[in-house]
Amino acid sequence: MSAREVHVATMSRASHDAVYETLVDALSHLDWAGRRQARYFRLLSLEGPDDPLGVGSVFSSTGSIPGSRRRFHDSSTVTITDRPSVFEFVTEATVSGRNTMEATYRHRYEMEPTRDGCSIRYTLRQERVVHPMLRMRVPIVRDVVWKFGLPMMLGRGLRNLARAAEGHVANEERADAP
Repeated sequence: MSAREVHVATMSRASHDAVYETLVDALSHLDWAGRRQARYFRLLSLEGPDDPLGVGSVFSSTGSIPGSRRRFHDSSTVTITDRPSVFEFVTEATVSGRNTMEATYRHRYEMEPTRDGCSIRYTLRQERVVHPMLRMRVPIVRDVVWKFGLPMMLGRGLRNLARAAEGHVANEERADAP
């Protein structure tokens, strides 16, 4: 199956540095891509380093799959950290079943400063998939998921990231106030 990509973007009142800091905090992903995300498509667990993520850092996670009781089990490795404008990692994902699905996804976040904060662009690229779930083998279903479903769900996650970074900045400002 050929590579597929989804692109989503949003704006944040937080600086591009604040968004980057949120991304390199592995445990923050469990908040903005977990608790703040819809129940049917979110991280359920995450194990990663306490220190900021850097190139070569590894973290693992589990996540829910829309319309399924099955779960993703992922291992991710950070591949690019270009502070404060680019953060990228590659995920090796598996979904157990009669024919275990295996896939490789590249996640890329690009931040650019704006007058009022920053713009955030996210790209999800499926680089490989073996034994996709049955519904993803049906061309029309797969096309609808990649054209409409994933952008909707990933867009929500990106907006959650923007709000989490804004909240992080607000908390720091309150802590610094006299």
